[in-house]
Amino acid sequence: MKILIAFVIVYVIYSLQLYLYRKYWKTGLDVDLQFSGDIVLLGEKVELIEVIRNKKPLALPILNVKFATSRSFTFDEEDNANVSDMYYRNDIFSILGNRRIERRLEFSTTQRGVYRIKELQVSTKDLFLKSHFADMMENDTELIVCPQTVLINDYIKVWDRLMGDYEVNRWDNPDPFAFRGIRDYQPYDSMRNINWKATARTGDIMVNQFSPTTESEVRIYLNLKPYSKSLADTLAEFAISIVAGLAKAYTDCGVSISFYSNGFDIDSELENVEENEKISYCPVLDKGCGKGHLRALNILLARLDLSKKTSDMISVLEEGFKTSEGNVTHIIVSTYRDDALYDFYKKHLSKDIVYWIVPERYGNQVDLRYDGMLRMDI
Repeated sequence: MKILIAFVIVYVIYSLQLYLYRKYWKTGLDVDLQFSGDIVLLGEKVELIEVIRNKKPLALPILNVKFATSRSFTFDEEDNANVSDMYYRNDIFSILGNRRIERRLEFSTTQRGVYRIKELQVSTKDLFLKSHFADMMENDTELIVCPQTVLINDYIKVWDRLMGDYEVNRWDNPDPFAFRGIRDYQPYDSMRNINWKATARTGDIMVNQFSPTTESEVRIYLNLKPYSKSLADTLAEFAISIVAGLAKAYTDCGVSISFYSNGFDIDSELENVEENEKISYCPVLDKGCGKGHLRALNILLARLDLSKKTSDMISVLEEGFKTSEGNVTHIIVSTYRDDALYDFYKKHLSKDIVYWIVPERYGNQVDLRYDGMLRMDI
């Protein structure tokens, strides 16, 4: 009789807890994945923060949190993970009622791009670890990894040509009464612009900046059409990094920059509900200067999707040259080379300030047939 009563009690307890878990296991359960930063530089350390809130008295003895993210992330802790086409992770927790758990997973970024975690799977078991309950949860987190910046002054011939011509063409008439600030000394700076007081105070050579009599602009054009299948993505990434380097070099000099490309944004396909068609847009960044503008360009570069087919580069160039006003220097960054692009460059070489930077693999032949064509080897 006692055995029967004990069996009934155990059965009642089991049935009651099973009912409670089946009905309420997800009630008051919040699982959130967030990156420690929204926008980071390539190679920078980031944390993926897992936050679990169980806002009910019912404890969850085993809680599995499964999610997938980019395989380009290099996590310091590789336990509970599987890497194939994605980085798949399965973390196990045990959380009491009305408790909060936070776990931080540090990783390094190894590739430019936009990374999102839109959903995750949560599962648990009852107190007797017999029944299994699972469901999908929505998640909203995004990480923008900006491209690596190529230091243009590491490429002496390119640096001397671009900045040397810029000094002659753009800064031969500085306004000595339009003081704009102080910055670090660069090799092309004149000794007469050194601020000796600031140099003595900081220990580094500092120079005065003056606004030019006529404001100048550098307009950068990025052609992402591949010249050959060999190392196509690698050269495209190198070209993107060159653009980032050019933008930083000119921004540091106080020059306004603008940007055009025939590539597309990762979210460029927008549905036109009225006409039931998808419309794509090429990225354009209007003229601007300063750290905020440079940050905006780096975000735009991070969002370029190399998997999308490029648009016609000649049309992009024609639009950029046609709408330019005043003292504008045009810099084309393009590995791709064909007769149409050569002809366009030749036509504008005689009437505009224009350069063509060719990113290429070391050892490959490049036809630098016109003045102002400069190669940069990866």
